[in-house]
Amino acid sequence: MGTEHPHADIHWREDGQPLSRAFDDVYFSRESGLEETRYVFLQQNQLAERWRALAAGDTFTIGETGFGTGLNFLAAWQLWHREAPTDAHLHFISVEKYPLRAADLTRALALWPELQPLAEQLLEAYPPLLAAGVHRLRFSRVTLTLVVGEASESFAALRLGDNIRDRQVDAWFLDGFAPSKNPAMWSDALFRNIALLSADQATFATFTCAGLVKRGLKAAGFELEKVPGFGRKREMLRGRLASHAAADPTATPWHLPRHHNALPAGTEIAVIGAGIAGATAARALAERGYQVAVFERGEAPGRGGSGNAQGILYAKMSHRPGPNGDFNLHALLFALRYYPRHCPEFFHACGLLQLAQGTREEELHEQLRHWLAPLDAEALAQPVDSARASELAGLSLPYSGIYFPRAGWLEPANVCTALLDHPNIRLHCRAEIDHLSPSGRGWQLHRAGGEPYEADGVVICCAHQAPGFTQAAALPLRPIRGQVSIAHATEESARLRTAICGDGYVAPASRGQQSFGATFKLKETGTELRKEEHRENLEMLAQLMPRAAQDFATQSLTGRAAVRAATPDYLPMAGPLPDWESLRSTYSFLRRNRKALIPERCHYPPGLFALCGLGSRGFTYAPLAAEVLAGWISGEPMPVTEELARALHPARFAIRDLGKNRQR
Repeated sequence: MGTEHPHADIHWREDGQPLSRAFDDVYFSRESGLEETRYVFLQQNQLAERWRALAAGDTFTIGETGFGTGLNFLAAWQLWHREAPTDAHLHFISVEKYPLRAADLTRALALWPELQPLAEQLLEAYPPLLAAGVHRLRFSRVTLTLVVGEASESFAALRLGDNIRDRQVDAWFLDGFAPSKNPAMWSDALFRNIALLSADQATFATFTCAGLVKRGLKAAGFELEKVPGFGRKREMLRGRLASHAAADPTATPWHLPRHHNALPAGTEIAVIGAGIAGATAARALAERGYQVAVFERGEAPGRGGSGNAQGILYAKMSHRPGPNGDFNLHALLFALRYYPRHCPEFFHACGLLQLAQGTREEELHEQLRHWLAPLDAEALAQPVDSARASELAGLSLPYSGIYFPRAGWLEPANVCTALLDHPNIRLHCRAEIDHLSPSGRGWQLHRAGGEPYEADGVVICCAHQAPGFTQAAALPLRPIRGQVSIAHATEESARLRTAICGDGYVAPASRGQQSFGATFKLKETGTELRKEEHRENLEMLAQLMPRAAQDFATQSLTGRAAVRAATPDYLPMAGPLPDWESLRSTYSFLRRNRKALIPERCHYPPGLFALCGLGSRGFTYAPLAAEVLAGWISGEPMPVTEELARALHPARFAIRDLGKNRQR
């Protein structure tokens, strides 16, 4: 999870305004915080005029130091709706070391009644656990990328190392506590990272004229201008970037294509597969203005690995920092915002209990309990003893666990169908793609018994079948057969109110039936139902709900077997696919020294991407992984840190093999 940051320590003054105890400074002007924001940041960056001049479909990006109460964000959002074209998009990137608790944020924003319609949307999407790292919040026409962490480090973490695509920010709000109160934030490293993230001629505005700020901005390449300040402040600064400094690579850039390969909005992208990977990928691209053609070999979406009657939304949380724990947490947080927004009728937020079956799990949950205690995270996860778990579930449970009140279960096929219901998406079922070949336009998709289909880009989302394409043959995807059992709900089992996850899972009754399982058969691809796997599922269920297992054992069980695909490190793959020979030759020296810095980049075929390897947590992983994929395709700021973008990259295993001098 990385180093977690405490919340802002707020003192509420008699006049109802918040003050930071840590910095002994106010969050906004005594005269009028909203009017100050409008004058200092909106007016001095000339946003109204610039936004009126935008073309259809344009994106404008703002960067901010110090999210604070979110007042600047809401004021910019309000102006955006008033002045920008209706099909343009605002991307707001803000960093915050000490985020406000939801209760404090609610109280602060209540001071501005005219912003309440927008404030309510922000509060609804505000993360229930403000963990370090990137939180991506999407609204209509507006995206907020909120990074929890120290300002300079947070901006550095967003840089992929590409001097073209990193330069996204059109205007900067240099806010935060005054340099006299918080000099550590206003560092040379901060100004350098701001410059490296700035688009050509990016503007800035800041309330301060402190010497260290002026020197830092000048050294980073900004031209400065003093203008009258707001209220009792005599002067403030504004200006624009005059010269760009290129950053030398600090690590081997194997994750970056040799040539900038983002696809412009409006181009056509083919997605192969209509399971949860394909459905989330298609939806993320369609919402960005791409024309998406989805090819599904089955008769309808969500009939493969995503086709069970009930799917559980859960993640494997960890108190230890690292890519697996970070991605699991942020993927869960994103998914809990995603499904209520996109398909609320097919997401059942009945809560989920993750039970500790065995000493190892008990120790892990105890560590999680200590980690969660200071984080004010009850809205996301609550450690519970067996008595409380039983009360929540509605029947007796013998284990303690972690309760996720906002999680639950989904209707997989209906979710996939709902996500694909978008005017920019065309679904082709019973359309199996045999192979891919480059074309003058981009790619040809060759169909059995049909004419080739032409597209500017392709995303391979067909789970364990992905390596069947020559371009994806090097992906180390492992097929895993899983069988789910389905029983008629009994009087006892129907009492279950929450989803339960332990060594297996069981969902509350739906339409008189209950799903439980699933088996885990590595490297098996058969999908026939097996009686012995029904027995395995019943044995698993007997550890959780013994009476229900006894009742179900007397029934003639039905069920479903499907094949999932997992990666060796259990993280999904989301990103561009390299030319594998070019990658191996460009980075061959890693066989001799795996820590060598090789500044060259290899060739990536333009418009070729993959989203696969979701394993058994597909419905949790897919939404955020699709957002990462869309970041690679569109060139927009990433929804994860650079470290996580590399950790999810499809080429990571080939690079690791070179470092180990291993041939796959």
